[in-house]
Amino acid sequence: MLLAFFSCWSLQLILGITVRNPLTVVLFACLYLLNKKSAITGKKVLPVLMVSTVSSAIISFFLKTKVTAGFDSALFRLGSMTILFGGLVCLFYIILKVIFSAESKDEKTKAISDNKYLEAIKTKYCNVFNTPLKVFLLCFFSCMFFWLPYFLYEFPGIMTADSLVQYEQIAGLRPYSNHHPIVHTLLIKLFFNIGFLVTGNVVKAISFYTVFQMIFFSISLSVLVMEIRILSGKKNLFLEMIAIIFFALVPFNAVFAVTIWKDIPFAALTILFVCMIIELVNGRGSWIGFIVLGVLFSLFRSNAWIAFILWSAVCVYAFRKNIKMVLVSVFTVLIIVSIIKGPVFDLFGVERPDFVESLSVPIAQIARVLVNDRTLTAKEQELVDMVIDTTYIHELYAPDYADNIKELVRAGNVKYLEENKFEYFKLWAGLMVRYFGDYVSAWIDLLGGYIYPDFSYAVGDIDGIMGNDYGLVWMPQIGGKVVVKLKEIVIKLGGFIPIYGMFWSIGTYSWILFATLFVSIKKKIKVPEMWLLLFMLGTLLIAAPNLEFRYAYSLALVWPLLISRANSSNHA
Repeated sequence: MLLAFFSCWSLQLILGITVRNPLTVVLFACLYLLNKKSAITGKKVLPVLMVSTVSSAIISFFLKTKVTAGFDSALFRLGSMTILFGGLVCLFYIILKVIFSAESKDEKTKAISDNKYLEAIKTKYCNVFNTPLKVFLLCFFSCMFFWLPYFLYEFPGIMTADSLVQYEQIAGLRPYSNHHPIVHTLLIKLFFNIGFLVTGNVVKAISFYTVFQMIFFSISLSVLVMEIRILSGKKNLFLEMIAIIFFALVPFNAVFAVTIWKDIPFAALTILFVCMIIELVNGRGSWIGFIVLGVLFSLFRSNAWIAFILWSAVCVYAFRKNIKMVLVSVFTVLIIVSIIKGPVFDLFGVERPDFVESLSVPIAQIARVLVNDRTLTAKEQELVDMVIDTTYIHELYAPDYADNIKELVRAGNVKYLEENKFEYFKLWAGLMVRYFGDYVSAWIDLLGGYIYPDFSYAVGDIDGIMGNDYGLVWMPQIGGKVVVKLKEIVIKLGGFIPIYGMFWSIGTYSWILFATLFVSIKKKIKVPEMWLLLFMLGTLLIAAPNLEFRYAYSLALVWPLLISRANSSNHA
């Protein structure tokens, strides 16, 4: 496997493809299979290694400028050259193995030995962590231990512009709004008040919420790993171990765990809700738990509420054998959330997201038509001019970010837009017929990365607290050049290492969802939770303002469970 991995890495550097390009997976799989199916006798190993080394050195010399051109750091340039040379040695070794392939007794013995080694690891792991509870505890404490340095470095927690807007509501500096879920804002306020009561310091008080979030997040991930053990017993031990390693050691999980965003508790709730649905499929779950988690799931994200409404019919069909309970439970969730989002919000003066917020995609598509200077009819131009000033639209339009144009609309005549929704729908539809290519391009640039991995965007590279006038400052409890550089390196590795880099792209997890859903349908496995995740992804594809990993973060966390479910035997 290591030979195939480093060979793939060298080819990725030579070809100039990104680590998020699916081609890296294809190259790795082909090289792995070639290496696995070929073998050479002991006498041929040394000549093969010598030829591989000399050939790799020559090629590396001629390619050194190409593979180091994209790096400013001397450390990364040295690393890229080392990987290029080492990977080429592995690549030539595999190729020459195929050419001179002659399976020997020694190779068979080695393969048997390797299998015994892997079995020994499984046996030892299974003997120590032989119950779902022990697996839960292993995952929980692993996450908390490896996340702790990030908490100390980012103390009291990472706060961006969104976080500060919620803090302003907590501090009474702006009215409560459900643009960022009010339930999340109130949750932050609860732990902030407890922290301020204990410490009398606003900065330290923020850390009380961060600690709660870390614990809650770690619990939900541990429940997911425990669910894999419950579903498959000892069948998926390696998947179970990989999941724990992924949750505890992949840096963006630690960064998000200490970032004060709605997306993190929402991801945790999604995991718990998915696990509850699976338990109900297996006849072990609680409908009361379904209702509680369903309400929280729907309140923590606007698109989750839409997804739940659409998914309700799927849920009722999936649990039709228990029709009374499923109907009561689904309608209870729908009624409770409707009351909270309606009369309760009105009673307490909670502002709702404006109409423009839901128009990210159509606004971006019409803007693309305008930026491309397409011909509009007099009526179409009049409708555009009634809402926005197009003077600076070329400067403001960003293909991968809809908020600029949304703000342009907000600065214009929003009231006229709201009063003439059908006219503007006809405008959007009419332009789509004539300029369909512009619409498709606008959508791909804005949201294509949700379903295709090879899009470039930052993941987990945020630090500290954004500048503010409220006394909230970043107070690292550990630091120094070594800590700062180490964090920078572990984050950058996500854009440098093939295969591993695929996990830093939300499109990868969408492919896993599509693949596991397809396999489940083919095997007639009842997987209502996958349909809920599909509806959630669908809401992002039609309404997200831009491509952000955190918007679909819950999908990036459930992939081990999806794979486990696709191998289960719960038939519809």
